[in-house]
Amino acid sequence: MQLSTKQQLFLDMALEGKNIFLKGKAGTGKSTITKIAIKALEEAGRKVVAIAPTGVAANNIGGQTIHSMFRLNPYGVLDFESCNEVSGEKKRLLKNIDTIFIDEVSMLRPDILDGINWTLLKNGCKGLEHYQVIFVGDMKQLPPIINDNTRAVLYQNYEGDRVFDAQIYPLLNVTVVELDEILRQSDTDFIDALNLCREGLKAPYFRQFLGSAPNGGIVLAPHNATVAAYNKAGLAAINSELIEFEAKIQGNLKADDFNLESHIQVKHGAKIMYLVNSKTAPLVNGTLGEFIVKDKKYFIRAEGIDYALEPVFFTKKEYVFSREENRLKLQEVGSIEQMPFKLAYALSIHKSQGLTFDEVTIDLRKPCFQEGQLYVALSRVRTPEGLRILA
Repeated sequence: MQLSTKQQLFLDMALEGKNIFLKGKAGTGKSTITKIAIKALEEAGRKVVAIAPTGVAANNIGGQTIHSMFRLNPYGVLDFESCNEVSGEKKRLLKNIDTIFIDEVSMLRPDILDGINWTLLKNGCKGLEHYQVIFVGDMKQLPPIINDNTRAVLYQNYEGDRVFDAQIYPLLNVTVVELDEILRQSDTDFIDALNLCREGLKAPYFRQFLGSAPNGGIVLAPHNATVAAYNKAGLAAINSELIEFEAKIQGNLKADDFNLESHIQVKHGAKIMYLVNSKTAPLVNGTLGEFIVKDKKYFIRAEGIDYALEPVFFTKKEYVFSREENRLKLQEVGSIEQMPFKLAYALSIHKSQGLTFDEVTIDLRKPCFQEGQLYVALSRVRTPEGLRILA
């Protein structure tokens, strides 16, 4: 394929071994050139890993989630003590890495980047500043999801909540390359309107896509309740036996603390999304597939292959203040066991970042509530012909 001038510049710099932040608006070809660069570096003999904050983003670049790769605790703010020593095989892997690609960095908290560095150091590896690190993302898209408890702890050690606030970031000597040619969309009016939205401005252009019903493609919505309503309707349209899974919860927690469903209703043939990173199959948080029942056993069919579905078990920990030790510490407060999937006729906008669709309906009858949400949703569609908005 023919690369843009900035894409070629990025590729050349990557092959020179430089640390880079590849930025650009949605649709400028960040994921495409990232995949090309990964392949080129591998062909040049470098050992490359590609990671991202979410399973959807990791799957989009053919990589792994950050938490899975570095065995990071997914709950609470990280510090050196909370980072883990890993198994001998994983330790050998870490010691052999040359280049680390990190995608969708707008969603990356600073302690997660520091956690990568601390994990490397804790396992006898060089610090992150001795690796080639390539960041990819658009800081105008969705920021990290941070609850009040996490924010209170995070701001004890950090000036902000973005990746640039990490302690290790200034040591990486990152060069910025900004892609400025829109490739996903070719309609100039559409692109200009997207750019207005990206800057938080009004774009009357989008009024022409208002409708009263979905267009047949995937539905994106800012609120989980809206997503749930669409998924319920999609399930009702299937003429097969209803199967239910109830979460086993103990203690003080909610299923959505772990991105799980407290109650699942599903049928053979339903569209579903896998919600964790499997240790035994090529399934990550965000893998889309079909729910399959065979001989009273349950599977997710992804890319034509059936993978067994088994319950997962998690414990929840929260920060408490220990007067005896005069520090914050984590204490277990509950546990959950549940099947790791949910219906996927509709997705939350957060789950869609990094993906591209031919047809998208954006349901805004309950409006967006976070910076970058509307821009992310609007920029998921390849052409304006595939867009519909309910408002």
